Amino acid sequence: MLFINIYRYFKTKLTNLCLPRSDDPDIVRRELILNILICLSIVVFAIINAIRLIDIINNPQDRGLPLIYSLIILLFFVFLYFLSRYKKTKMASWLFIIIYTIPVIYCFWFWGADLPAALILFILIISLCAILINSCTALLCALAINIFLIFLTDLQLKGVIPLKNYWRSENHEVSDAIVYSLLIMIITGVILIFDKQIKRALNKLKTSEQALKKEKGMLEIKVNERTKAIQEMEADKISQLYRLAEFGRISSGIFHDLINPLTAISLNLEQINSQEDVRIGRTKECLVRAIRASSKMADLVGSIKKSIKQENVKKIFSFFTECQNTLKLLGYQARQANTEINLYGDKKVSLNGDCLKFNQIITNLVSNSIDACKSKATNIQTKIKLKIKRNKNLAIIKVTDNGVGIEPQIINRIFEPFFTTKDKRGLGLGLSSTKAIVEKDFKGNIKVYCNEYKQTVFVVKIPLLK
Repeated sequence: MLFINIYRYFKTKLTNLCLPRSDDPDIVRRELILNILICLSIVVFAIINAIRLIDIINNPQDRGLPLIYSLIILLFFVFLYFLSRYKKTKMASWLFIIIYTIPVIYCFWFWGADLPAALILFILIISLCAILINSCTALLCALAINIFLIFLTDLQLKGVIPLKNYWRSENHEVSDAIVYSLLIMIITGVILIFDKQIKRALNKLKTSEQALKKEKGMLEIKVNERTKAIQEMEADKISQLYRLAEFGRISSGIFHDLINPLTAISLNLEQINSQEDVRIGRTKECLVRAIRASSKMADLVGSIKKSIKQENVKKIFSFFTECQNTLKLLGYQARQANTEINLYGDKKVSLNGDCLKFNQIITNLVSNSIDACKSKATNIQTKIKLKIKRNKNLAIIKVTDNGVGIEPQIINRIFEPFFTTKDKRGLGLGLSSTKAIVEKDFKGNIKVYCNEYKQTVFVVKIPLLK
């Protein structure tokens, strides 16, 4: 337990000493590694100086590296530590490499190019260039060292540079092994620190990538939601415009149907006014016809108001009644197409919903059928059947016509926006908006097919449970 506490204490102190102060992530990594290496070098060279001091005390004739040199190197490492703490990382890195290079060159020059400790230090120098500077610098450093060793060996063999070969004949001492071990530990420490930083950087990159993917996914979801919302808004606006355009298209027939009851009211009132000898029975009869005409006109105007109104109000409405009101608006259009419209079915089917939206469904389907009947080149009267029935909790509305029909190759496309078979007379929005209303507002479905009599049949199914 004591050793664990001592280890944690020194680890905390070393961590505080090595903490980087830069804001750049890349410089932070280099600064952290440099600080750790400098601190380790200070410790190692302090040990080396202690060993050299013991050697000199025990053997005054020792001819190894002078103590003053190793002491200067130790002080220089202390200077580099303070230089790094003042954010001079690049300068401190170069000086750190140089301070290791100088004694190596000195050792090679005087003791030979095959000195073990110097060779180990050269490996350390190449590793430091790769970690603290960049890989290109490490490659150039390795090339320079190789050239230097080759030429130095050649010059030493020729006797141009004198060698101090006494170390070859001396016994290998424990102190030498300790020095070699410390140098190897420094190289190992450099590799481990670099590996740890690389793993940390990779983990951070992986975490960032996952966060980016998650953010991208969330962004895509938000974009899709926003796009869908915009599309729904546009579809709603287009639906409103189409409804107004459709109303404009059938308005001539509506106003024609208004003229007839107005004319009847006017004639009956004039007849009453012109009678000299007013007879009560005849007057009542004229008044009844006038009242009926005015009621018809009121119903027609009410249907018009409901058709162009934009408020989305939910209330209980009868399918049969709403279909009747819609067919009143399309009466003149049907007569112009020589088309008979028959409404039949269950009069009790009702729903708590938006009757205006339902009116739009019936208007679009019946108007589309009238156009199909009008396009049929024949003098035979065409027919449209509008049937309403209930199947358990499902309302089924069928619109059947014997018009021109739908070609098999396009029957699957007629609900697509802007797809039309009416050339310049259609916008291609009626059936697409109808499908959108059925599915979105009434949670139902719509389909179309041609039966065995070559009649076109639109089937709308709406759930009645709300």
